[in-house]
Amino acid sequence: MARLSDLGVDFQHWCFACGRLNDAGLHLDFDVSRDRAETRFTPQRGHEGYDGTVHGGILTALLDETMGWAIFHQGIWGVTARIAVTFRQPVKVGEELRVVGEVARMRSRAIETRGTVSRTSDGVVLAEADATFLVMPEQRRRELEQRYSGTDEAFARVREAVEREHADRGGGREHLRT
Repeated sequence: MARLSDLGVDFQHWCFACGRLNDAGLHLDFDVSRDRAETRFTPQRGHEGYDGTVHGGILTALLDETMGWAIFHQGIWGVTARIAVTFRQPVKVGEELRVVGEVARMRSRAIETRGTVSRTSDGVVLAEADATFLVMPEQRRRELEQRYSGTDEAFARVREAVEREHADRGGGREHLRT
């Protein structure tokens, strides 16, 4: 997997989920591979809903952001059109979480994704989601790629690392574009 921050993706911005400038944010970083992104996160008291339990909005943000990063390595950027989250079990403040997002199906204008939040200690799935992202217009994608790359080559390096890993694994499953 390729670690975004190691490949030059610039997280010095205000995004609630991945930006470093937002003191109230989640400060996520991601490992990505073909059609997949993963992060780990340990919620703190400031992420609480009911006493000792993580707020469902925080879990939804974790899923939304992770599923969004699962699509970008191909040079495709999207915006969330729909997300549906199923909460399986309460999530306790302080327990480390593993969040995974995957591309389920790609179309010319929409990308369907799925994601899970599981407890790192035992792998139990605590929440899952499916979402639809709309493909961003090319001009806006170029603007954002320039803004978040720090250097022009950062996203190219990420795509190359993902493709190299995919080739090293013997190609795996075919690309999901339909």
